[in-house]
Amino acid sequence: MKSYENIQDFLEDDSFKQWVLRGDAEQDKYWLEWLNLHPSKAELLGQAKTILLELDSSSKKWTEKGKKRTFSAIQSKIKSTERLQNKPDRYEYKSYNTKLESRVRGVLVVAFLIMFGAAMFYAFLPRENADQVAMNLNEEEWIIKANPKGQKSTLQLADGSNVVLNAESELRYRREFGQSHREIYLSGEAFFEVASDSLLPFRVHSGDLITTALGTSFNINSYKENWVQVQLATGKVRVLNVSAKDQSVDLVPGEEVVIGKDSQLVKSKFDLNKAFYWKEGVLGFEKVPFQEVVESLERWYAVDINVQNPPAYTLKISGEFKKNTYLKDVLESLGYAYNFKYSIENKVVFIQFKATE
Repeated sequence: MKSYENIQDFLEDDSFKQWVLRGDAEQDKYWLEWLNLHPSKAELLGQAKTILLELDSSSKKWTEKGKKRTFSAIQSKIKSTERLQNKPDRYEYKSYNTKLESRVRGVLVVAFLIMFGAAMFYAFLPRENADQVAMNLNEEEWIIKANPKGQKSTLQLADGSNVVLNAESELRYRREFGQSHREIYLSGEAFFEVASDSLLPFRVHSGDLITTALGTSFNINSYKENWVQVQLATGKVRVLNVSAKDQSVDLVPGEEVVIGKDSQLVKSKFDLNKAFYWKEGVLGFEKVPFQEVVESLERWYAVDINVQNPPAYTLKISGEFKKNTYLKDVLESLGYAYNFKYSIENKVVFIQFKATE
């Protein structure tokens, strides 16, 4: 398969144009396979697709006067760049003397690639808006969704995907999400239900892991430092370890992968029936170290917990608490089962284990 190194490589390719503009079924199969083999080029492909669709749409709406004004502006831009032809690493412009209107898309792309991409937008905007557009093109605009302790939320992304974001967690993504890319950065924990009607790979960056999915649902937990867990509910995902070259694993439903301090991926199975209780508001533990239970309770109820006289041995906790269970009821149950007393003062919880003889 051909390797595409820049936007113009896509826009000069007949099969790409047929795929984008005509919805060619034969080309659809080819490009889906190409995306699977070249996931790192997904954003570049998305940008080329956006440009091609916008140019095609805009060309249908132009008046003759608007066309002439735009073509004139484009020609001026090209002439101003011809002085750079002899410099290294510059694109060499070719002359377009015939059928100028039919070649306008190619000319616009050339201008775009050598820092005149803004000219394409100027042609369609009032002059008073052009300066604002130019400023926005140079900014990296991010959308951030974050929850404090004690709060969870459900989000719908621009591509139709749904995310349940846990407490003390944050999602971050560029404003072009769903158009030129589907890249998300997560800290904390979230459950993703990925929309499948997009050709752009859905990728979640969490610690040293990149989880790639298309039409699937999965959970990522990255609360702990140097530790990330990915659990697959439906579909299929590929998890890439960026700290170890070419190390990746594919997951099927009921499988999980964990990366720890040794930076190695460890795959295993988990209980699908219990794994995602948190997004339904159910608090559950299955042989979880006591310190992790403390951290979960702090996030869940937005409190600080002070543990006095902790047991010398490694205590592991199991228990399940229904939705909207009060903190005092959780502590009452756990205290009875694991031999500790508790008290609550404002937003601070004091847990005291009984001294062992």
